[in-house]
Amino acid sequence: MSRKYPSCVRNASRRSGISKAKLYQSYRRGIGAFYGNRSAVRPNVKSPQQWACARVNKLARLKRRAGYDQDLLRGGR
Repeated sequence: MSRKYPSCVRNASRRSGISKAKLYQSYRRGIGAFYGNRSAVRPNVKSPQQWACARVNKLARLKRRAGYDQDLLRGGR
């Protein structure tokens, strides 16, 4: 059974070469970060999915310089 990934995860994976599974983990962390620290979320961010997609896209674009989720790129959990 294949997993249905959000479109931002599929597109970022295609652009960056990072696996969909690793980017999806970053997406899930983004959802958690949205709910975990509401005071850090900018007022123009309307949904947790928007926040998570921004996190995925930044990781895919900057890879090792993203500043977070580096354990995913090293192969750890």
